[in-house]
Amino acid sequence: MIIYIIRHGETAFNVGDIRVRGRTDVPLSELGIKHADEVGKALSEIPIDVIYYSKLSRAADTAKAIKRYQEDAKILEEPFLMDISFGDWEGKRGDEIFVGELEEKWFNNPHDVLIPNGETFYQVLDRIHRLFLRLREQKEENVVLVSHGAAINLIFVYLTENHPSHYWNFYVKPCSISRIKFYSNGKMHIIKFNETNHLSEK
Repeated sequence: MIIYIIRHGETAFNVGDIRVRGRTDVPLSELGIKHADEVGKALSEIPIDVIYYSKLSRAADTAKAIKRYQEDAKILEEPFLMDISFGDWEGKRGDEIFVGELEEKWFNNPHDVLIPNGETFYQVLDRIHRLFLRLREQKEENVVLVSHGAAINLIFVYLTENHPSHYWNFYVKPCSISRIKFYSNGKMHIIKFNETNHLSEK
């Protein structure tokens, strides 16, 4: 199975006055809509079997843009691809949250940070594990996962069997394409990571 991991397009919370998103349903910006179409075009020559997406509109609309170029693909909402819940942090700027010791801890040992009323990294890793156990049993050849930055960081932590302290090593840009070969025994090979050559504006 080849799995294409796509981060949703840009939102207003991704640029300028950058704010924590999480489960807050922030729509795609104009550039995000354009990039979603471009990632659809980039995948158009690949016969995608199924597109799984997080239900938040920024991911759902990115998935629907991909689907427009894939007449035969199924498109299915997947709860396990939801962004991490950032709880009380959502909607706030980084400089309102990450000050003093918390800033150092978040960027050096983020797995140890307890997000007020949010999820832990280990809760997210558990649902990612359950998703990939299910994918191992499926027979599709080409699968797309449309998710969120934080969730994708942790998908790659999981797939590479790294400690969650390596969370920041796997940052991907909006509408980037990462491609992996995923085997039924759970092993994988990274073919492409954070590819953005298909995007007209970066």
